[in-house]
Amino acid sequence: MFAAARRLIALLVFAVAAAVAAPGSAAAHLASSHHGSAVAEVGVRAQRSNVPGLSTQAYVTHFVTRRGSHLYVDGHLFRFTGGNTEWLGLKNYGPDPSTSIPLGSEAFPSHFEIDDAFATLHEMGATVVRAQTLGDTIGCSKCLEPSLGHFSKVAFRHMDWVVADARRYGIKLIGEFAGDANGYKSGQSSDYYCRAEHVASCSTQYYTDPKVIADYERHMQVILNHVNPYTGLAYKNDPTFLGWADGNNIGGTVPSDYINWLNKVSAAFNAIDTKQLFIDISIIGSDTISLPGQLRVPGVDIYGMEYYPHWFPVLDGDRIDGLAPLLRLQAANVVAAHKVYATIEWGWDNTDFLTTAALTQFMSGLLNNPNVSGENFWALESHASGHGWQRIPANQGCIPTCETLEDGNWWALYYTGLTTKSNTAADMRQRGQIIRHFAYLIDGFHRVPSHERIPAPIVTTISNDELSFEGAAGAVTYSVQRRVGSGWRTVCDRCADDVSGQWQGAHQAECYRVAGYDLVGRRGPWSVAAGRCGDAVHLTR
Repeated sequence: MFAAARRLIALLVFAVAAAVAAPGSAAAHLASSHHGSAVAEVGVRAQRSNVPGLSTQAYVTHFVTRRGSHLYVDGHLFRFTGGNTEWLGLKNYGPDPSTSIPLGSEAFPSHFEIDDAFATLHEMGATVVRAQTLGDTIGCSKCLEPSLGHFSKVAFRHMDWVVADARRYGIKLIGEFAGDANGYKSGQSSDYYCRAEHVASCSTQYYTDPKVIADYERHMQVILNHVNPYTGLAYKNDPTFLGWADGNNIGGTVPSDYINWLNKVSAAFNAIDTKQLFIDISIIGSDTISLPGQLRVPGVDIYGMEYYPHWFPVLDGDRIDGLAPLLRLQAANVVAAHKVYATIEWGWDNTDFLTTAALTQFMSGLLNNPNVSGENFWALESHASGHGWQRIPANQGCIPTCETLEDGNWWALYYTGLTTKSNTAADMRQRGQIIRHFAYLIDGFHRVPSHERIPAPIVTTISNDELSFEGAAGAVTYSVQRRVGSGWRTVCDRCADDVSGQWQGAHQAECYRVAGYDLVGRRGPWSVAAGRCGDAVHLTR
């Protein structure tokens, strides 16, 4: 949903896009230039390459490859940075339902929300984004696999658009085949197969039951072989994907059964997909040390580890510092097995690192540890369609506490800062800048680049006394101007922000425009004029 003044790109769109566009999104501005085999434009929204030595074109059009314990792109040694944005494929599917986002409220994010997330991540130095719902959604009406063996064309078309948009930002993706998101009532998306196949104990039989394994492999095969009409490429042939994870914390109590399963499904993956990487981030390989047999599985390229002192302050390391002894040990073990290690999910907030000094020490350790080939913080939220920020996911209100329990109030990151029940806006903003600083250094920059230009906001509604707008990635405050004769008068001087995404004082009979200011006070472009401007009423919506 890109207004001309916001994106300066006018590209053709497939007719089918209109049928699957999110309500209110301007799907006619979808960036894809041809039908069939033509590939979507590369890097048209990337303000710079986040991989020194490679243009955005070279980075996005070359696969990430593995040699031993290191990654490469087009012959260049590669360490990836970025975030987890699990909702890109499907909002409200996980990780936990709450009063504000109850079970059954799954919805496709709008094109605006997706684009805002990629713009923010690129500004933060990201080269790779992990999105669990790009693949792992099972058992709900909007899921990729709504019912056993049936796959949704609508869900795929939405996912196709996400992939094409990532390509235009010069960002690679990690998809996932199964997970612990709560789209299905059991609390584990992978449990859907067990229930559908009448398997009694999913914690053990998920890894051994032939029917359940066949269901998982069919899900994987359908995804990898799917052809994206916006790029003309099957997912397995698209270098936009760095690779695919087997399943986030999908369970398992018998290590030998799990290792046998991992051998089988990784071999099945490599028989289908010879160009992308297979990533293991199962329960054994997440918050604990991998077993020796697990590290010897030939079909696995990357072993991903979660790092949350929030959950295991004794095991993972004291939250007072960022030394992360378990992480260092795990990385060394993986590299000794001639595989790639990545901290594929880690907590950034004050329940994981009590101070910004501890967070800085942690990220400095990632930067200076050659055994760490990638890092993705958990988890980025975006501006919301219409106005304001997306709602806090898994919002339990920090009741009885945010110090030890699951709650989006501690882990949801809003880049320019949002006060939650666990974080202040100022602290969140500062931690976001620490993440950005080290991301660019891990990318290989000798000096952290200046902030990217923020886009124009989009005015969405004007009623008596209230103007609403969709925020600009990287903006902190906003000004509003009203047309007076042939000129403009400032009626709100940086008095609006993204907490509400609204300004009180508007009149339906007037014409307005909005501009954002970034973290260093630079003004971005003005929005398209909206309201009663001349003889006609103009609104982005």
